[in-house]
Amino acid sequence: MNNKKLIALGMLLIVRGAFAQSAGSSVEIYGTMDIGVGHSQHSLSEDSNFPINMNPVATKFGDKADTGMFNGGESPSRIGFKGSEDLGSGLKAIFTLETGFNSPNGVIANGPASLANNPTKNAAGVAVPQTTVNADSSLAGQLFNRQAFVGLSSSELGTFTAGRNYSLGYDTLLAYDPMEGSQTFSPFGYSGSYAGGGFTEDFRIDNSLKYKFASNGINFGALYKLGGQAGATDAQSEVQLNLGYENGPFGIQGTYSSVKDGISATNSAIPGEVAISVADTKAYMLAASFKMNQLRLRGGYERIEVNNPSNPSNDLGIGNVLGYNVSAVNVNAFATQKTLNVYFAGLTFDVTPAFSGTFAFYDVKQNDYTTGVDTCPNATASTCSGSSKFYSVMGKYKLSKRTDVYAGYMYNKVDGGMAAGFLHDNNGFFGTGIKHSF
Repeated sequence: MNNKKLIALGMLLIVRGAFAQSAGSSVEIYGTMDIGVGHSQHSLSEDSNFPINMNPVATKFGDKADTGMFNGGESPSRIGFKGSEDLGSGLKAIFTLETGFNSPNGVIANGPASLANNPTKNAAGVAVPQTTVNADSSLAGQLFNRQAFVGLSSSELGTFTAGRNYSLGYDTLLAYDPMEGSQTFSPFGYSGSYAGGGFTEDFRIDNSLKYKFASNGINFGALYKLGGQAGATDAQSEVQLNLGYENGPFGIQGTYSSVKDGISATNSAIPGEVAISVADTKAYMLAASFKMNQLRLRGGYERIEVNNPSNPSNDLGIGNVLGYNVSAVNVNAFATQKTLNVYFAGLTFDVTPAFSGTFAFYDVKQNDYTTGVDTCPNATASTCSGSSKFYSVMGKYKLSKRTDVYAGYMYNKVDGGMAAGFLHDNNGFFGTGIKHSF
């Protein structure tokens, strides 16, 4: 039904755009198809709902090698509609509607569905391991799961939008991640938790007001999410700020986010449902970039803090998340603050105008949030201190302005609490693919 609605809306927008051009209005259809073939050393079976389709990182139950097709090796597949109307005096009305899908199978991306397909117990109540790739995501089967907003844009005053917006953290990481948000060769593309300031569901922000302004190399951004919770005005609300400078070969960006009662979904003991943890999160990010001739250097640092939620009594009443019934709510998972320190750096070298190579390194360090002091015996629990390191390399060749072919490899190694219970503490992923934009 969702696919039919999307096609119908697309046809309406085409007709609308065809008749609106002469009136100073325009509607554009755009998109990206990115599909590849990959091999994962330690993996679960593929899941058509999972936004990447395959698993490129170390995962708890991953045990067997998997060769298959993946989505978004260079850039996530999507289709979108955007338009504008000239209101005069440099002011325009604008809108964007965009959805992400899995190129290998045409399914609208839906991370929570992959969780619901992997309960921790079967219908008889017996504990079972996970069998297919699964993880939470802000892409949850919505008709327009990537963006859906309307707003005003001024050449002098900036741009204001209302609806479902990208987080300011995503805006920064997309520009400063050496792998530019690749879903298979970058942890930032694989997991939206970094751009979401702690939880992947905050990668894209529903019910939000967003403002961005740039002048003389200086840029500023602000975002506010309305929680919409009766009796708890600040529950599920969010504040984000961004300040940066871009001038010629040099750029630097700082981003801050604070979420009250953010939600993270995980596997449930009941088939077809999800369990959730609710927490307050804060994130601080600083990233920089420098380009010199054929070489571009990018890197940065992010600190993520996760604490128990501000409104636990309100959170315990959450019964549905992204269309799935909630079987259990945990409001006490972070009695001691969980802290992640994320470091990343990489370089891109343009060998020729058509061919470039990129190398990147990412290091995620987790504290011991069992007690706040590193006292875990042998790091036997996921709350113990640990780390997750990523090494990535990718070569890209431009066949044309709109079409690239690429090949890459990412190796991920986890230890300590971040490897607790894992069958294998590492994973290697190789993939090659093609991306076409229209």
